[in-house]
Amino acid sequence: MNTILKYSCFIAAVILLSACDDMEILSGKGKFYYSNPSANTIRFKLDGKDYDVLPEDKGVVLLSSGLHQLESDEGNVTDFFVFENNSGGIINPNHFVYYTLSEVYAVDGKEERFKPASYPITINGHELELPVRSSNATLIDGNIFRCSYPVGENFPDSITLYDDKLDGNIKSKCFDKHELIAYLDNEYGQNLLPDPANHEAADSINVVFMYGVPTVTFDNEDVQAKAEKLIQLVTRLKSTDDVNIHEELNQEFHQAITELVQEQARSASSNSVAENIKYNHFIQEINVVRENGIWLK
Repeated sequence: MNTILKYSCFIAAVILLSACDDMEILSGKGKFYYSNPSANTIRFKLDGKDYDVLPEDKGVVLLSSGLHQLESDEGNVTDFFVFENNSGGIINPNHFVYYTLSEVYAVDGKEERFKPASYPITINGHELELPVRSSNATLIDGNIFRCSYPVGENFPDSITLYDDKLDGNIKSKCFDKHELIAYLDNEYGQNLLPDPANHEAADSINVVFMYGVPTVTFDNEDVQAKAEKLIQLVTRLKSTDDVNIHEELNQEFHQAITELVQEQARSASSNSVAENIKYNHFIQEINVVRENGIWLK
């Protein structure tokens, strides 16, 4: 059993995933967080229940798998379906920007082995490259926007690994904007408050959730036929009322992806660069929608 410390990790590299990550994600099942980083009280309805959230307040609601409805104070209604394989998420009817930041925990001297991926991001007009993802979606899916620690909960100073063969791990935490700015200032001395001279202190978004069915048209008819099988499976996923549908479809997805990969390989020598780019993009889209723990209706 190892107790390991947190290290700064604000440089680009390949992200490391450990076997315990999926268990950690599932620990958030059904937990949907909300916060109010604004100066005014916000209000929304969730499944007909009213929520009044004071400035700087935070909370969590437990949602069962199945169909739910969110209504903003402006009357905008969002119906969404929660799958059994969900990891919770963030309720965000006011479209605040939320962030997930990655940090390294490692045995002393081993921290250089762990490098989370960095992304271009703009916060209050400051253009940066950090291990930070951002979203302002109405519902932020915890299966995609992954957080070891939710909004309002601190990064621990150290974590315990129960596998002595491991030298460290990468953990992530969700932040609202005020929380992230305070954290980066306190931990790293980075002042990301708006520049008074900059009247367009923009924030960028680098995570967009997919709820549509991917479409594609390949030149090769055999490749297209295999792709259509995947499109049909995603269509079933989108229209289902079965919270456990992933148990049924996972093997079918695996088989259909395998068949597409094999068919693409057979035609690889005659494929253009454009066809290969199209193929890679399609596979990425399929994998993204398969991961969804919630689906907007």
